Amino acid sequence: MAQQRKTLCPYCGVGCGLIATTDGARVIKVRGDPSHPANFGKVCPKGGTVAQTVNVPTRLRYAMVREQIGDQPAVVPAAAAINRVAQGLDRILQSHGPGAIAFYLSGQLTTEAQYLTGKFAKACLRTNHVDTNSRLCMASAASGMTLSLGSDGPPTCYADIELADGFFFIGSNAADCHPVTFGRVTEQMRRRGARCIVADPRRTATAKAATLHLAVRPGSDLTLMNGLLRLLRDAGKLDRAFLAAHTEHWDELDRLLEEYPPQRVAAECAIALDDLLAAARILGESSRLITFWTMGVNQSLTGTFTSNAIINLHLATGQIGKPGCGPFSLTGQPNAMGGRDCGYMSHALPGQRFVANAEHRKQMETLWGLQPGTIHPEPGYDAVAMFDALDRGELRAIWIIGTNPAASMPNLKKVRRALQNAELVVVQDAYYPTETTSFAHVVLPAAVNLEQAGTFCNSERRVTLMEQVVPPPGDAKPDWWWVQQIALGMGFKTRLQHDSAEEIFDEFARTTAGRPNDQSALHHRRLREAGPQQWPYPALGQAEPRRYTDGVFPTPSGRARFWARTHPTREESPDAQFPLILTTGRTPNQWHTRTKTGTVANLNQLDPGPYVQMHPADAEEHNLHDGQPIEIISRQGRARGIVKIDPAISRGLLFMPIHWNELWLHRASPNEATADETDAISKQPVLKYCAVAVRAVESRASARE
Repeated sequence: MAQQRKTLCPYCGVGCGLIATTDGARVIKVRGDPSHPANFGKVCPKGGTVAQTVNVPTRLRYAMVREQIGDQPAVVPAAAAINRVAQGLDRILQSHGPGAIAFYLSGQLTTEAQYLTGKFAKACLRTNHVDTNSRLCMASAASGMTLSLGSDGPPTCYADIELADGFFFIGSNAADCHPVTFGRVTEQMRRRGARCIVADPRRTATAKAATLHLAVRPGSDLTLMNGLLRLLRDAGKLDRAFLAAHTEHWDELDRLLEEYPPQRVAAECAIALDDLLAAARILGESSRLITFWTMGVNQSLTGTFTSNAIINLHLATGQIGKPGCGPFSLTGQPNAMGGRDCGYMSHALPGQRFVANAEHRKQMETLWGLQPGTIHPEPGYDAVAMFDALDRGELRAIWIIGTNPAASMPNLKKVRRALQNAELVVVQDAYYPTETTSFAHVVLPAAVNLEQAGTFCNSERRVTLMEQVVPPPGDAKPDWWWVQQIALGMGFKTRLQHDSAEEIFDEFARTTAGRPNDQSALHHRRLREAGPQQWPYPALGQAEPRRYTDGVFPTPSGRARFWARTHPTREESPDAQFPLILTTGRTPNQWHTRTKTGTVANLNQLDPGPYVQMHPADAEEHNLHDGQPIEIISRQGRARGIVKIDPAISRGLLFMPIHWNELWLHRASPNEATADETDAISKQPVLKYCAVAVRAVESRASARE
């Protein structure tokens, strides 16, 4: 008899609830959960076809090993694979020390898997070289919120959308990338006349729906934000009482704004002065304003600075901690927020603690039952630095879980070389092959979301319990199970023994008690019975949909901080040799490197293949025509694609989607060309801005040269 179980969408950070229908062995279908507050039953085409990604020919069902890269992997029993990894890690640990071992994780893992892996690495192996693909996604937003507000995590909630009268999207194509959330925005525009500004160099689906589109020059977001705040200040739109009572360092920012007169801002952003003034007027007239941002801001040299500038605008106008307003960072992956909560990045520890903070290390050593001084005091390598260290031989082993860095990292030539040279590469995934599994000495089969229980935390800090719907195939297991078994195989028998994801979550929740992201009152049973809950949710307390409602911030002074940020010197810039800018992003119906969505026929029909979006004038200047194969050449490498002439993109800019990579076609990934320069604070790669040249090729095959 068919049963229905509540679960969760495995794609973006909207965190849509799903109801899965199962016969106990198969997922028959999924539909949106009408009771889930993130989506109220609505789903996008990706979420609506999740059932079609479970039982597919590319599912990884059994462990595999190979002696040398290039050999065909052999299927082995799970116990043999566990023993191989445990012995390999132990050998490297004994020979080279903990600093030779790294982990690269994913925002698509459950909180339980993220937490247990981080604990294994930092408490047992004593390596802080644990980073994640969230470094490529949300690191700059997290840095910006922490510096400005004292804590990571947006202060807003989705319910604020229905209360707002103004929306500002910067660096976000939410219509394609967060469609359920954007649908709530457009509904308010239709029903209540709310106005919307979109700043984007491409006329995306989001921009087309906006009241005002600012086609800003790539890399000018920080200038735009400073210029808009200057105009609001000069128009008398600041909340001086809020400034005085709840913020600090306004005077420094106030002086900086003198350097941003409207004429300069309009010129540097390459927009009409009238449009800049119109944008400031809409912002100033919005009594309840929400500003959304994501990868277009985060994946830039000024990702942290621009995040600070977005928050500056809300602090200066008092539009924070109140219904219907606030800065709202849209998370890229379904559990990037949960991962940040449990400290799954190289500088972090659970409960929004930091490796470099001696008191934080002491607290975690107490919670984990460790001897004082066990946690190494220096942060580990961020994602880019991690593969640099692997390339030069400082790191000898890397365990990659739930992500595909041989396709998704920038400067792929170097990443592939690093993986090729590593002494031990372990890849844990639910699908095979991927670009990264070709470099693995050991491949471990993971359960997908519908095959395990666990929790995810979405963009509005809402924790949802994902129920198991069907058993995983073959020897596939939840990610945390593999980590636990290998840890036990290495002799760590006391700290990682858990019988279920529920037990792991209980331990994680205790580490957040008294912290800004307090979830100590949450447990699987409560989430099952009461539904998804937002943090903070402290013991003996209530869930709080909005943060900072009392105007008190978790900073040393209790005040939010203004940051006076200017644009740093950019090393990667266009010149005569590389006159164009390459930017990257998502399409509506594919996901990351297509290990899931590439198995769904109707999604492939909707977004069938890669392309290079180019303005007609640029195509004419370079003597290119629609549908022509081209090569994109940067200082780092060469990518290839098919020209798609489109006036919706700004002149001088090329756009390539990120989803098609080496398994699709040689050099199909834009990351063959992208630079691995990073934001100085967040260490997030600058994937949105790369100087390139283009040339026609006779055919796609000729680009192999």
